[in-house]
Amino acid sequence: MKGLASAFIQLFNKLPKFDKKLGIHNNGVDNNYPELVESLIANSVTALRCKNLMAGYISAKGFGKDLNKTIVHKGKDTTLLQFIQEIADSLAEHNGVFIHLNYNGAFEIEDMDVLPFPQCRVGKKDDNKYTGKVIICDDWLDAKAKKTLKVIDKYNPLENVIKTQVDKAKGWDKYNGQVFYFKFGKYIYPLSPIHPCLEDADSEKRAAIYKNTSLRKGFFGKTLVVTKPLIDDTLEKGDEEYKDQEKARDDFRDTIKKFVGSENVDGVLHVEMEFEGDKLEDEILFKNIESNIDDKLFQFTENSVSDNIRMCFNNVPATLIKSSDGSLFGASGGNIQAMKEFYQDQTNDERMILEEIVNRLMSRFKKPQKGLKIIPLIKVQENVDQQNGNS
Repeated sequence: MKGLASAFIQLFNKLPKFDKKLGIHNNGVDNNYPELVESLIANSVTALRCKNLMAGYISAKGFGKDLNKTIVHKGKDTTLLQFIQEIADSLAEHNGVFIHLNYNGAFEIEDMDVLPFPQCRVGKKDDNKYTGKVIICDDWLDAKAKKTLKVIDKYNPLENVIKTQVDKAKGWDKYNGQVFYFKFGKYIYPLSPIHPCLEDADSEKRAAIYKNTSLRKGFFGKTLVVTKPLIDDTLEKGDEEYKDQEKARDDFRDTIKKFVGSENVDGVLHVEMEFEGDKLEDEILFKNIESNIDDKLFQFTENSVSDNIRMCFNNVPATLIKSSDGSLFGASGGNIQAMKEFYQDQTNDERMILEEIVNRLMSRFKKPQKGLKIIPLIKVQENVDQQNGNS
């Protein structure tokens, strides 16, 4: 798989290849790294569950009931809570986020909108090593789509900078605003949290495909019916007697299918062969074919790749994403609470980054807000000594 192999080369590619024609730094050797990441996560049960769980712990309960209802994009009717959930989802999936900002005539942020990460690419650096543009395309793998690129300036809230950009665009009505870009890591583009386990996510998907193919096409619940030949092999195909025997054989097969049950209609195999003897069991034989599907064949692989994927997403406790009813409800409430508190602590850095991003942008919003604090999902009970200030 060329795309998957290319993704791993990105680990050593500190300066992604610059495409002079498009004016972008490619994200991945084939410029499809974020698309590959999203596809592999979407097709892996464990990865998708972990990504969603991580995003939920990052955005948590937002900033409180009233603030959560603040509209940050009037055209899309996006609330502040929805906005931070979209940021959290991008961080959990890509370790980065692109946010489009529109300004009003007072140089305040009018609208904020999280952009799909795979659509965004970083432009060329200037002589001061500053990248001032973000280039957006609906589909970088589509040659036609690449003919309609949208070039937008990167975030710089200084009034004189915005005014210069507006003048260059020949008016506010033609101004495209700015794009705020955050990423974890030191490279131009971040590596996804699942980067070390891209192969594992792919393995989980392929194991599921194998089992599905085996169920549909393997020897699963088949019934074998063996009889003597029902058509005289000395007859010519065009003879009326041959046609009568052929019809009788078809009627026999239809009868057998009804006999074994409607759920097994496609699982009946009829074989004709010569027998010796006059006993009934020599005339017709029913044989159930055992399933050739080995339920334990991929058990070790599935468990190991699931463990690896969970570690990529900040070490998600297994019980929080996959549990049989017995193990889940058999666990004590205290244990489950401890796991939730543990994972909340594991996602603290990302939550702090989200707070920092939102406070930075909301301070320049048309209805400015400062000092916003995310309310965690889990309320951690401090012990008595801590509450009393004792060591």
